[in-house]
Amino acid sequence: MLEGGTDLLYRQALASGFEPLLEVQVWRENEQLEDDLIIMSGGVSATLTSRVSRTCTLTLHEDLYPVESDGLLNPYTDRLKIYSGIRFADGEEYRWQVFGGRITRVQLNSGQGTCTVEASDRAYEVLGAAFSQPENSTFGANVLTEFQRLVSDGVPDAFFGTSDSFFETMPLLTWEHDRSQALDEIATSCGAFWYPLADEQFVLRRYPWTVPGDPVITFSDDDDGTITTSTVTRDRTNIFNQITVTGERLDGTAPVYGTVSDLNPSSATYTLGPFGIQNKLIKLNTPAIQDTAVDAANAYLRRTTALTEFWSFTCVPDASLELGDVITINAMGRTNVRQVVASMSIPLGVSGDMGVTCRAQVIGELEGV
Repeated sequence: MLEGGTDLLYRQALASGFEPLLEVQVWRENEQLEDDLIIMSGGVSATLTSRVSRTCTLTLHEDLYPVESDGLLNPYTDRLKIYSGIRFADGEEYRWQVFGGRITRVQLNSGQGTCTVEASDRAYEVLGAAFSQPENSTFGANVLTEFQRLVSDGVPDAFFGTSDSFFETMPLLTWEHDRSQALDEIATSCGAFWYPLADEQFVLRRYPWTVPGDPVITFSDDDDGTITTSTVTRDRTNIFNQITVTGERLDGTAPVYGTVSDLNPSSATYTLGPFGIQNKLIKLNTPAIQDTAVDAANAYLRRTTALTEFWSFTCVPDASLELGDVITINAMGRTNVRQVVASMSIPLGVSGDMGVTCRAQVIGELEGV
Protein backbone atom coordinates (compact mmCIF):
# COMPACT_ATOMS: atom_id res chain seq x y z
CA MET A 1 0.00 0.00 0.00
CA LEU A 2 1.28 3.46 -0.88
CA GLU A 3 2.50 5.74 1.90
CA GLY A 4 -0.41 7.36 3.72
CA GLY A 5 -2.93 4.74 2.65
CA THR A 6 -3.26 3.32 6.15
CA ASP A 7 -3.72 6.72 7.84
CA LEU A 8 -6.80 6.62 10.07
CA LEU A 9 -8.09 9.95 8.73
CA TYR A 10 -7.93 8.67 5.17
CA ARG A 11 -9.57 5.32 5.97
CA GLN A 12 -12.39 7.05 7.87
CA ALA A 13 -12.99 9.43 4.97
CA LEU A 14 -13.30 6.53 2.53
CA ALA A 15 -16.00 4.95 4.68
CA SER A 16 -17.94 8.13 5.47
CA GLY A 17 -17.79 10.14 2.24
CA PHE A 18 -15.31 12.47 0.58
CA GLU A 19 -14.64 14.79 -2.33
CA PRO A 20 -12.76 12.88 -5.04
CA LEU A 21 -9.52 14.32 -6.36
CA LEU A 22 -8.45 13.72 -9.96
CA GLU A 23 -5.59 15.27 -11.92
CA VAL A 24 -4.79 14.25 -15.49
CA GLN A 25 -1.51 15.60 -16.82
CA VAL A 26 -0.21 15.51 -20.40
CA TRP A 27 3.55 15.34 -20.98
CA ARG A 28 5.77 15.47 -24.06
CA GLU A 29 9.27 14.25 -23.19
CA ASN A 30 10.20 16.34 -20.13
CA GLU A 31 7.69 19.14 -20.76
CA GLN A 32 4.30 19.25 -19.08
CA LEU A 33 1.76 20.47 -21.64
CA GLU A 34 -1.39 20.23 -19.49
CA ASP A 35 -1.71 19.98 -15.73
CA ASP A 36 -5.45 19.39 -15.34
CA LEU A 37 -7.05 17.86 -18.41
CA ILE A 38 -10.84 17.82 -18.14
CA ILE A 39 -12.31 14.39 -18.83
CA MET A 40 -15.90 13.16 -18.98
CA SER A 41 -15.15 9.67 -17.66
CA GLY A 42 -12.41 7.08 -17.60
CA GLY A 43 -10.70 4.28 -15.78
CA VAL A 44 -7.40 2.53 -15.10
CA SER A 45 -7.07 -1.25 -15.20
CA ALA A 46 -4.12 -2.96 -13.51
CA THR A 47 -3.10 -6.61 -13.37
CA LEU A 48 0.01 -8.59 -12.46
CA THR A 49 -0.57 -11.29 -15.07
CA SER A 50 -0.12 -9.16 -18.20
CA ARG A 51 3.04 -7.74 -19.74
CA VAL A 52 1.41 -4.32 -19.86
CA SER A 53 0.18 -4.21 -16.29
CA ARG A 54 -1.72 -0.90 -16.47
CA THR A 55 -3.94 0.49 -19.20
CA CYS A 56 -6.07 3.61 -19.19
CA THR A 57 -9.11 4.73 -21.15
CA LEU A 58 -10.47 8.29 -21.08
CA THR A 59 -13.55 9.85 -22.66
CA LEU A 60 -13.22 13.57 -23.47
CA HIS A 61 -15.05 16.27 -25.40
CA GLU A 62 -14.63 15.95 -29.17
CA ASP A 63 -12.80 19.30 -29.34
CA LEU A 64 -9.81 17.66 -27.67
CA TYR A 65 -9.20 15.27 -30.56
CA PRO A 66 -5.72 16.07 -32.01
CA VAL A 67 -6.62 17.18 -35.54
CA GLU A 68 -2.96 17.93 -36.28
CA SER A 69 -0.31 15.25 -35.87
CA ASP A 70 1.55 17.37 -33.32
CA GLY A 71 -1.57 18.42 -31.39
CA LEU A 72 -2.20 17.78 -27.72
CA LEU A 73 -3.03 14.14 -26.92
CA ASN A 74 -1.49 12.73 -30.09
CA PRO A 75 -0.24 9.15 -29.75
CA TYR A 76 3.10 9.81 -31.42
CA THR A 77 4.70 11.92 -28.72
CA ASP A 78 2.46 12.43 -25.68
CA ARG A 79 2.17 10.66 -22.33
CA LEU A 80 -0.29 10.74 -19.45
CA LYS A 81 0.31 10.99 -15.74
CA ILE A 82 -2.82 10.52 -13.66
CA TYR A 83 -3.25 11.23 -9.95
CA SER A 84 -6.22 10.27 -7.82
CA GLY A 85 -7.23 10.56 -4.18
CA ILE A 86 -9.46 12.61 -1.92
CA ARG A 87 -9.68 16.25 -0.85
CA PHE A 88 -10.99 17.56 2.47
CA ALA A 89 -12.96 20.77 3.00
CA ASP A 90 -9.90 22.48 4.52
CA GLY A 91 -7.86 21.76 1.38
CA GLU A 92 -5.85 18.86 2.78
CA GLU A 93 -5.32 16.11 0.23
CA TYR A 94 -4.39 12.45 -0.07
CA ARG A 95 -3.05 12.08 -3.59
CA TRP A 96 -1.27 9.23 -5.42
CA GLN A 97 -0.21 8.53 -8.98
CA VAL A 98 -2.37 5.74 -10.41
CA PHE A 99 -1.10 5.73 -14.00
CA GLY A 100 1.85 6.78 -16.10
CA GLY A 101 2.41 5.83 -19.71
CA ARG A 102 2.25 6.56 -23.40
CA ILE A 103 -0.91 7.45 -25.32
CA THR A 104 -1.43 4.64 -27.83
CA ARG A 105 -4.70 5.51 -29.56
CA VAL A 106 -7.11 8.43 -29.95
CA GLN A 107 -10.49 8.03 -31.63
CA LEU A 108 -13.09 10.63 -32.61
CA ASN A 109 -16.63 9.29 -32.15
CA SER A 110 -19.04 10.58 -34.78
CA GLY A 111 -22.37 11.84 -33.47
CA GLN A 112 -21.42 11.36 -29.83
CA GLY A 113 -19.56 14.60 -29.21
CA THR A 114 -16.69 12.68 -27.66
CA CYS A 115 -13.25 11.30 -28.35
CA THR A 116 -11.61 8.32 -26.67
CA VAL A 117 -8.01 8.18 -25.51
CA GLU A 118 -6.23 4.91 -24.71
CA ALA A 119 -2.86 4.66 -23.00
CA SER A 120 -0.54 1.90 -21.77
CA ASP A 121 2.14 1.83 -19.10
CA ARG A 122 5.85 1.79 -19.92
CA ALA A 123 5.96 -1.96 -20.45
CA TYR A 124 4.35 -1.12 -23.80
CA GLU A 125 7.60 0.61 -24.79
CA VAL A 126 9.60 -2.47 -23.84
CA LEU A 127 7.36 -4.60 -26.04
CA GLY A 128 8.11 -2.32 -28.98
CA ALA A 129 11.88 -2.29 -28.39
CA ALA A 130 12.64 -5.70 -29.87
CA PHE A 131 16.25 -6.76 -30.40
CA SER A 132 17.52 -5.55 -33.77
CA GLN A 133 19.95 -8.48 -33.83
CA PRO A 134 20.52 -11.57 -31.64
CA GLU A 135 21.34 -10.54 -28.06
CA ASN A 136 23.59 -12.47 -25.69
CA SER A 137 22.97 -12.62 -21.97
CA THR A 138 25.58 -11.41 -19.51
CA PHE A 139 26.94 -14.71 -18.26
CA GLY A 140 27.07 -14.90 -14.46
CA ALA A 141 25.19 -11.64 -13.90
CA ASN A 142 22.54 -11.49 -11.21
CA VAL A 143 19.07 -11.81 -12.74
CA LEU A 144 18.01 -8.43 -11.33
CA THR A 145 21.02 -6.72 -12.92
CA GLU A 146 20.26 -8.43 -16.23
CA PHE A 147 16.60 -7.40 -16.02
CA GLN A 148 17.60 -3.76 -15.52
CA ARG A 149 20.11 -3.93 -18.39
CA LEU A 150 17.59 -5.32 -20.85
CA VAL A 151 14.96 -2.74 -19.90
CA SER A 152 17.43 0.18 -20.05
CA ASP A 153 18.84 -0.92 -23.40
CA GLY A 154 15.34 -0.88 -24.88
CA VAL A 155 13.99 2.15 -23.01
CA PRO A 156 17.00 4.39 -22.20
CA ASP A 157 15.09 6.77 -19.91
CA ALA A 158 13.57 3.96 -17.82
CA PHE A 159 14.02 4.19 -14.06
CA PHE A 160 13.73 1.54 -11.40
CA GLY A 161 11.97 1.09 -8.08
CA THR A 162 12.56 -1.30 -5.21
CA SER A 163 12.72 -4.88 -6.44
CA ASP A 164 13.00 -8.06 -4.41
CA SER A 165 16.41 -9.61 -3.75
CA PHE A 166 17.53 -12.41 -6.07
CA PHE A 167 20.47 -14.77 -5.87
CA GLU A 168 19.96 -16.48 -9.24
CA THR A 169 22.53 -15.76 -11.96
CA MET A 170 22.33 -15.81 -15.73
CA PRO A 171 23.53 -18.70 -17.90
CA LEU A 172 24.91 -18.00 -21.36
CA LEU A 173 21.89 -17.43 -23.61
CA THR A 174 21.12 -15.89 -26.98
CA TRP A 175 17.78 -14.19 -27.59
CA GLU A 176 16.68 -13.80 -31.19
CA HIS A 177 14.20 -10.91 -31.33
CA ASP A 178 11.65 -10.48 -28.56
CA ARG A 179 12.99 -8.38 -25.66
CA SER A 180 9.83 -8.74 -23.60
CA GLN A 181 9.91 -12.53 -24.02
CA ALA A 182 13.49 -12.54 -22.70
CA LEU A 183 12.32 -10.58 -19.65
CA ASP A 184 9.35 -12.93 -19.19
CA GLU A 185 11.68 -15.91 -19.12
CA ILE A 186 14.10 -14.31 -16.66
CA ALA A 187 11.16 -13.49 -14.38
CA THR A 188 9.52 -16.91 -14.65
CA SER A 189 12.82 -18.71 -13.95
CA CYS A 190 13.06 -17.00 -10.55
CA GLY A 191 9.34 -16.98 -9.69
CA ALA A 192 8.72 -13.30 -10.36
CA PHE A 193 6.83 -10.71 -12.38
CA TRP A 194 8.44 -7.72 -14.09
CA TYR A 195 6.30 -4.61 -14.48
CA PRO A 196 6.20 -0.81 -14.06
CA LEU A 197 4.58 0.57 -10.93
CA ALA A 198 1.91 3.25 -11.17
CA ASP A 199 4.65 5.90 -10.89
CA GLU A 200 6.48 4.32 -13.90
CA GLN A 201 9.32 2.69 -11.94
CA PHE A 202 10.20 -0.76 -13.27
CA VAL A 203 10.50 -3.58 -10.72
CA LEU A 204 11.17 -7.32 -10.61
CA ARG A 205 9.22 -8.90 -7.75
CA ARG A 206 8.51 -12.47 -6.72
CA TYR A 207 4.96 -13.78 -7.05
CA PRO A 208 3.44 -11.90 -4.10
CA TRP A 209 1.20 -14.78 -2.99
CA THR A 210 4.29 -17.02 -2.55
CA VAL A 211 6.36 -14.84 -0.20
CA PRO A 212 5.77 -13.92 3.46
CA GLY A 213 3.88 -10.71 4.10
CA ASP A 214 1.55 -9.35 6.75
CA PRO A 215 -1.76 -7.75 5.77
CA VAL A 216 -1.52 -3.99 5.30
CA ILE A 217 -5.23 -3.25 5.64
CA THR A 218 -8.63 -4.89 6.18
CA PHE A 219 -11.54 -4.42 3.78
CA SER A 220 -15.00 -5.11 5.18
CA ASP A 221 -18.66 -4.90 4.20
CA ASP A 222 -19.93 -3.68 7.58
CA ASP A 223 -21.25 -0.20 8.29
CA ASP A 224 -17.75 1.21 8.73
CA GLY A 225 -16.28 -0.63 5.76
CA THR A 226 -15.86 0.21 2.09
CA ILE A 227 -16.84 -3.05 0.33
CA THR A 228 -20.09 -2.71 -1.63
CA THR A 229 -20.30 -6.16 -3.27
CA SER A 230 -18.17 -9.30 -3.09
CA THR A 231 -17.83 -12.77 -4.56
CA VAL A 232 -15.70 -15.75 -3.60
CA THR A 233 -14.87 -18.53 -6.06
CA ARG A 234 -13.29 -21.95 -6.15
CA ASP A 235 -12.36 -23.03 -9.69
CA ARG A 236 -10.01 -25.81 -10.79
CA THR A 237 -9.70 -24.65 -14.42
CA ASN A 238 -6.27 -23.03 -14.15
CA ILE A 239 -4.91 -24.92 -11.15
CA PHE A 240 -1.93 -27.24 -11.69
CA ASN A 241 -0.61 -29.31 -8.81
CA GLN A 242 2.36 -30.76 -10.66
CA ILE A 243 4.82 -28.59 -12.53
CA THR A 244 7.64 -29.68 -14.82
CA VAL A 245 10.21 -27.08 -15.91
CA THR A 246 12.65 -27.97 -18.68
CA GLY A 247 15.76 -26.00 -19.53
CA GLU A 248 16.75 -26.52 -23.16
CA ARG A 249 19.28 -24.12 -24.67
CA LEU A 250 20.59 -23.69 -28.17
CA ASP A 251 24.29 -23.84 -27.21
CA GLY A 252 24.41 -27.61 -27.05
CA THR A 253 24.28 -27.77 -23.24
CA ALA A 254 22.56 -30.89 -21.96
CA PRO A 255 18.93 -30.14 -21.07
CA VAL A 256 17.88 -30.03 -17.43
CA TYR A 257 14.49 -30.53 -15.89
CA GLY A 258 12.72 -30.41 -12.56
CA THR A 259 9.31 -31.70 -11.52
CA VAL A 260 7.55 -30.75 -8.29
CA SER A 261 4.18 -31.77 -6.91
CA ASP A 262 1.83 -30.72 -4.14
CA LEU A 263 2.68 -33.40 -1.59
CA ASN A 264 0.84 -31.91 1.37
CA PRO A 265 -1.94 -34.36 2.37
CA SER A 266 -3.93 -31.54 3.97
CA SER A 267 -3.85 -29.43 0.78
CA ALA A 268 -6.94 -29.19 -1.39
CA THR A 269 -4.73 -29.86 -4.43
CA TYR A 270 -2.78 -32.81 -3.00
CA THR A 271 -1.60 -34.84 -6.00
CA LEU A 272 -2.46 -38.19 -4.38
CA GLY A 273 -5.88 -37.00 -3.22
CA PRO A 274 -9.29 -36.61 -4.87
CA PHE A 275 -8.17 -33.54 -6.83
CA GLY A 276 -6.17 -35.79 -9.13
CA ILE A 277 -3.10 -34.72 -11.09
CA GLN A 278 -3.03 -31.61 -13.25
CA ASN A 279 0.43 -31.25 -14.82
CA LYS A 280 1.82 -28.21 -16.60
CA LEU A 281 5.00 -28.20 -18.67
CA ILE A 282 7.01 -24.98 -18.80
CA LYS A 283 9.88 -24.68 -21.28
CA LEU A 284 12.60 -22.18 -20.43
CA ASN A 285 16.09 -21.44 -21.67
CA THR A 286 17.30 -19.90 -18.42
CA PRO A 287 17.79 -22.90 -16.05
CA ALA A 288 21.36 -24.20 -16.37
CA ILE A 289 21.28 -26.84 -13.62
CA GLN A 290 18.57 -29.07 -12.21
CA ASP A 291 18.33 -27.14 -8.94
CA THR A 292 17.45 -23.98 -10.88
CA ALA A 293 14.73 -25.81 -12.79
CA VAL A 294 13.31 -27.20 -9.53
CA ASP A 295 13.31 -23.74 -7.94
CA ALA A 296 11.40 -22.32 -10.91
CA ALA A 297 8.91 -25.19 -10.75
CA ASN A 298 8.38 -24.66 -7.00
CA ALA A 299 7.67 -20.98 -7.50
CA TYR A 300 5.22 -21.68 -10.31
CA LEU A 301 3.50 -24.36 -8.23
CA ARG A 302 2.82 -21.82 -5.49
CA ARG A 303 1.59 -19.35 -8.10
CA THR A 304 -0.98 -21.72 -9.59
CA THR A 305 -2.22 -23.29 -6.35
CA ALA A 306 -2.95 -19.78 -5.05
CA LEU A 307 -6.08 -19.92 -7.22
CA THR A 308 -7.76 -22.49 -4.96
CA GLU A 309 -9.95 -19.71 -3.55
CA PHE A 310 -10.04 -16.20 -4.85
CA TRP A 311 -12.07 -13.20 -3.85
CA SER A 312 -13.36 -10.32 -5.94
CA PHE A 313 -15.04 -7.25 -4.54
CA THR A 314 -16.09 -3.75 -5.39
CA CYS A 315 -15.35 -0.93 -3.01
CA VAL A 316 -15.05 2.81 -2.65
CA PRO A 317 -12.16 3.89 -4.92
CA ASP A 318 -8.86 3.63 -3.03
CA ALA A 319 -5.92 5.10 -4.93
CA SER A 320 -3.45 3.96 -2.28
CA LEU A 321 -3.90 0.25 -3.04
CA GLU A 322 -1.03 -1.47 -4.88
CA LEU A 323 -0.81 -4.65 -6.89
CA GLY A 324 0.65 -7.33 -4.64
CA ASP A 325 -0.69 -5.88 -1.39
CA VAL A 326 -1.56 -8.49 1.23
CA ILE A 327 -4.98 -7.70 2.70
CA THR A 328 -7.61 -9.31 4.90
CA ILE A 329 -11.29 -9.39 4.00
CA ASN A 330 -14.26 -9.42 6.36
CA ALA A 331 -17.29 -10.05 4.18
CA MET A 332 -20.24 -12.38 3.62
CA GLY A 333 -20.03 -13.54 7.23
CA ARG A 334 -16.37 -14.56 7.04
CA THR A 335 -13.51 -12.79 8.81
CA ASN A 336 -9.75 -12.49 8.46
CA VAL A 337 -9.60 -14.01 5.00
CA ARG A 338 -6.04 -13.37 3.81
CA GLN A 339 -5.71 -12.51 0.12
CA VAL A 340 -3.23 -10.79 -2.23
CA VAL A 341 -4.30 -8.10 -4.70
CA ALA A 342 -3.82 -9.46 -8.24
CA SER A 343 -5.77 -6.93 -10.30
CA MET A 344 -7.93 -3.85 -9.93
CA SER A 345 -9.93 -1.33 -11.93
CA ILE A 346 -9.91 2.28 -10.76
CA PRO A 347 -12.68 4.64 -11.94
CA LEU A 348 -11.65 8.15 -12.89
CA GLY A 349 -14.53 10.48 -12.22
CA VAL A 350 -17.03 11.50 -9.58
CA SER A 351 -18.83 8.14 -9.36
CA GLY A 352 -18.26 4.44 -9.73
CA ASP A 353 -16.84 1.68 -7.57
CA MET A 354 -13.37 0.20 -7.74
CA GLY A 355 -13.08 -3.48 -8.62
CA VAL A 356 -10.44 -5.68 -6.93
CA THR A 357 -9.56 -9.30 -7.67
CA CYS A 358 -7.36 -11.30 -5.29
CA ARG A 359 -5.62 -14.63 -4.83
CA ALA A 360 -4.99 -16.65 -1.71
CA GLN A 361 -1.63 -16.46 0.02
CA VAL A 362 -0.05 -19.94 0.03
CA ILE A 363 3.02 -19.57 2.27
CA GLY A 364 4.03 -22.82 3.96
CA GLU A 365 1.20 -24.89 2.49
CA LEU A 366 3.24 -26.99 0.08
CA GLU A 367 5.26 -29.76 1.67
CA GLY A 368 8.92 -29.66 0.71
CA VAL A 369 8.61 -26.29 -1.01
